[in-house]
Amino acid sequence: MNETPRPAGRPRNAEHSRKAHQAALDLLREHGYASISMEAVADRAGIAKQTLYRRWKHKSALILDAFAEQADQLPTLPPAETPEEDLLVFARATCRTLSGECGTLNRALMAEALQSPEFLVDLRERHLSKRRRQLRGIFVRQQTGLDEHQLDLLIDLMLGPIWYRLLIQNAPLDDAFADLVASNTLVAMTALARPA
Repeated sequence: MNETPRPAGRPRNAEHSRKAHQAALDLLREHGYASISMEAVADRAGIAKQTLYRRWKHKSALILDAFAEQADQLPTLPPAETPEEDLLVFARATCRTLSGECGTLNRALMAEALQSPEFLVDLRERHLSKRRRQLRGIFVRQQTGLDEHQLDLLIDLMLGPIWYRLLIQNAPLDDAFADLVASNTLVAMTALARPA
């Protein structure tokens, strides 16, 4: 008699994941990144600590998972009529998002990533790449005709100053700064798109 083989391991419990994500984010808001532990998340979520460790190797992986899922739910930016408006909307939305709790978490995750090459790859692929793809889409939509290397450079020129200010905290991520970053990126885009 042929029997259908059972899948290896236990299936992931969606309710456990939801509770763990919520508990991690709640503890983050209440106490900050450094004070969070897997034990505290397990207690808050009402889940066995071993269950958490079967899904996430350490707290940074759990928090990144929760944060990336939350970031996926952010509304997409509607296309604008001009390249200047497109970049202004993107820069302002990015700076405003990073000015609050989201910025605090990004700094904590980046600090962790700088200590762990493996986690840096996860952070880049699960979170940071999303904003880069969104910005790349703006440049492509404007039909600049730039190659991949030029597009990567423009993305770095746009996001680099924002991340520097986020991490160093030498000045606010306000609209005036966002507008300056957008306008200078537009100048660079126009220069790169100009025929030699």
